[in-house]
Amino acid sequence: MKSFWVILFCFLATCVRNVVLLEPLTTLAVVGGGSAMLTALGINYSTIKLNTYCRWYECCTPDYIPANIIKFRQDLEKAVFGQHIAIKIVTNALQYHFENLSKSSKPLVMSFQGTPGIGKTYITNVMKDAIFKLGKDSKYVHFFRGRSSFPNQKKIDEYKEQLIDTVQASLARCPMSLFIFDEVDHMPVGVMEGITPLLDHPSGDQIDSSKAIFIFISNAGGLEISQQLASLMNRGHSREETELHLFEKITEMSLYNSNGALMKSGSIEKALIDHFIPFLPLEQRHVKKCIEAEFARVGLPNPTSEQINDVLKDVTYEKEQSFFATHGCKKLEKKVGLVAQMATISHDIFSDL
Repeated sequence: MKSFWVILFCFLATCVRNVVLLEPLTTLAVVGGGSAMLTALGINYSTIKLNTYCRWYECCTPDYIPANIIKFRQDLEKAVFGQHIAIKIVTNALQYHFENLSKSSKPLVMSFQGTPGIGKTYITNVMKDAIFKLGKDSKYVHFFRGRSSFPNQKKIDEYKEQLIDTVQASLARCPMSLFIFDEVDHMPVGVMEGITPLLDHPSGDQIDSSKAIFIFISNAGGLEISQQLASLMNRGHSREETELHLFEKITEMSLYNSNGALMKSGSIEKALIDHFIPFLPLEQRHVKKCIEAEFARVGLPNPTSEQINDVLKDVTYEKEQSFFATHGCKKLEKKVGLVAQMATISHDIFSDL
């Protein structure tokens, strides 16, 4: 009789994907009831799930959430230029978070700030691939972008409720979920106030969010960060020797006083954001490395100086700090692609002669 129940549950475990589509209370009742029945029979539900459902579908387990921080650091050092502070702080923060999950009392919350095209969103893409086996396709990665996620100013209360429900349901499925909010400065004011308690230490019967990660990305503070770095460099400081404490306060205040979802927010007032990370403006030497990396990506690993300069001549620089590129590496993909295409056409013509 016992073997019958084991076989039956193995079959049911492969159907869990359909079960989890039910409303949360129904799901808990089904799974909870099944788990109690198996416990009575001396059968471990978790073990059976790992060896059935989790073989084919993503589960909230170490196999699917390896959190390979060594890979994360290596990938950043190969592809992100001029951001020594961000690489150091984000890597160490993630490593500490995952090494201390059992002792964690609040989620890891970080704000990425700076001018466009300097690596803020790129770092989160590398993060997805390093933390989750399925990378950006993981169902435990949740991405929200500016006004495209919250387009109607008149529906802020509705969006707020939807966001709370989404985050809570996601945490219930997997406590180690990753939430990324891009273009925070273009989101409606107040839309994220509802999730403020989830950024804090859990209290009462509040759902436990202490193992999750929340990332806020914005251009807020870009000008202030550029001015601060320029001032330090003009006083003889080496860019590579600058540290977080030289930027963190102005980064925090710029976000608090900016437009968007975190303006005068409780998340900042209650000190719930653990790290305000400045992304430094890029100089021409950094942009050149981006260009070389992009040429390699499109199949031209050894571009000539002329080809690199063809792209560099279209790079614009800030008016006040003329050695900082206005858009960093943001507009390089198509420009490099154009030069690479012209090189291919020229090669084909000469090959035919």
